[in-house]
Amino acid sequence: MATAGAAATEPVAVPETDSTVPLGPHLEYLKDPERRMTLDDVRLRGEEFSPNDSKVINIGYNHAGHWVRFRLKNSGTATLSRYLEFRSLFADQLILYHPSQPNQYQNIRSGRMVPPPQRPHLSRNFVFPLTVPPGTNDFYYLYVESADTLTIPLYLHTDKGLQRTELASRSWLAFYQGLIATMTLFSLFLLVTLRDRLYGYYIGVIVLHQGLFFTLFNGLGYQYFGLEDPWWTREAMSVFVSLSMWMIMQFGRVLLATRQEQPRLDRVIVLTQYAALAIAVLSLFVDYSLSIRLANPHGAMTATVMWVVGWNSLRKGNPAARYFLIAWSTLIVGGLAYSLKAWGLVPSNLFTEHSWQIGAAIEAIFLSLAIADRINTESRQRIRHQQEAQLAQARALEIQRKANDMLEQRVKERTEELREANRKLQQLSDTDQLTSLSNRRSLDRFLNHTIARARIDRKPVAVLMIDVDHFKPVNDTHGHQVGDDSLREIAGRIQNSSRWPADMVARYGGEEFCVVLPNTDRESAMAVAQRMRESVASEPITTRIGLLKLTVSLGVYAAVPTENDSADSFLEQADRALYQSKKEGRNRVTLIGTT
Repeated sequence: MATAGAAATEPVAVPETDSTVPLGPHLEYLKDPERRMTLDDVRLRGEEFSPNDSKVINIGYNHAGHWVRFRLKNSGTATLSRYLEFRSLFADQLILYHPSQPNQYQNIRSGRMVPPPQRPHLSRNFVFPLTVPPGTNDFYYLYVESADTLTIPLYLHTDKGLQRTELASRSWLAFYQGLIATMTLFSLFLLVTLRDRLYGYYIGVIVLHQGLFFTLFNGLGYQYFGLEDPWWTREAMSVFVSLSMWMIMQFGRVLLATRQEQPRLDRVIVLTQYAALAIAVLSLFVDYSLSIRLANPHGAMTATVMWVVGWNSLRKGNPAARYFLIAWSTLIVGGLAYSLKAWGLVPSNLFTEHSWQIGAAIEAIFLSLAIADRINTESRQRIRHQQEAQLAQARALEIQRKANDMLEQRVKERTEELREANRKLQQLSDTDQLTSLSNRRSLDRFLNHTIARARIDRKPVAVLMIDVDHFKPVNDTHGHQVGDDSLREIAGRIQNSSRWPADMVARYGGEEFCVVLPNTDRESAMAVAQRMRESVASEPITTRIGLLKLTVSLGVYAAVPTENDSADSFLEQADRALYQSKKEGRNRVTLIGTT
């Protein structure tokens, strides 16, 4: 059988030292257009191999298979153990042919399509253990194919060299994952505390993009979650990158208020979001080679659109936009640095190897700063409005003090006007703008007062927690405006079913309402709750698109307050009862407590 041609590159001397050798300049490659060549075919075509003069062979998107070869020379007298590392996670199939006897080869398989337990060496990247006998100077052949963009970065390690490489990589990934986990938990705490949906989208970005996507991207699905199926190393990438882009765009829309401030670009974002969802769904059914070719340009389009949106928001004076723009630019630069490393245009080191994740970590930090800045801005605006109201009040009082007896009647009229203005201001601050019910702030004040009074009088208090059943699909299917129509009418029906003015009806948050019934025992509270449930279930809800059939679930807690009871404990017990109503099928009332 013919052997390799004489034009082969110089062999790699295998030293007896603890080192890592980049094999790029020592490689030769041959294209296999039909992916049908055997090792014998390849060895017969030794003269057709092309030498490589860069650190990485960059193929790009190509349906063909590719063969690379290199020579290892052991001039010593001892057998040496080495590890061949393929430092890219986008190879579907890798077959290493290593000499076993003169003119005879054995093969070892690895790659994304090989389940992790069946690979020759359990590692984040694809690693082949090699044994180099003494006094040998042989060719090694590696067959590579991929439906993804293909680069061929090969490194030869000693045992300690591989350990150092993997330790450096694991150390960075542990730091990165710890940072992401910490920020996720902290953001979850803020979401529960502040009930701001922006934190929900932020958690979605961290979990989908910085968390799940990069876990699979780094080849850690098996080590962390035991995911052996090759689907998780290929098709799942298209799914999660598309869902990540959708979540990032939704976060940006809410943070930068694009619907109000940039309506035209907001429509572009929405269309891009639809495209992301379509690609995610298609990725479940079409071949990966097609889905990744759709996902990658979509990701580039998302990066461009969101950068333009951030820049426009910054020009319009949105203070949160500067943090968003820094975060987004950092992610783009990190991804670009990683791509340049993969293409062999910049050196491969700890920074470039993890530049995309570094950019993602910095992105997560600056996005959290953007949220904090938005909350601070809203807080400053509220303080400024309060100061303006106080200043107006002070001016009115100054006019009152300067009035004389001849203007007493006018002073009285002015005082009455001032009282009316203050009453409206107080009413406005205590009223939910959507439903015109009392808001959470007014509810807390009323409930604390009611419980304190009932504790002294030894009278029962009842609290009703009400939640609209299956409300999220209304928003998702018909839009938030239809959802708002529904909430307004349901609020009116609940209000009309109460014993006004003795009871307080308030919007608790989202699609939840709360009713406080002073001096009310179990039976009376259940009667009121059933009346409220029936008022919603009896007739469809009128919205701008027509009638919708909706129901509510209620939880009731009634008791005589003790010294250990508080407003929070009453709300918690009513919420437990509400949860039981939800658990038992919805559109029902559940009672907890004794009176």
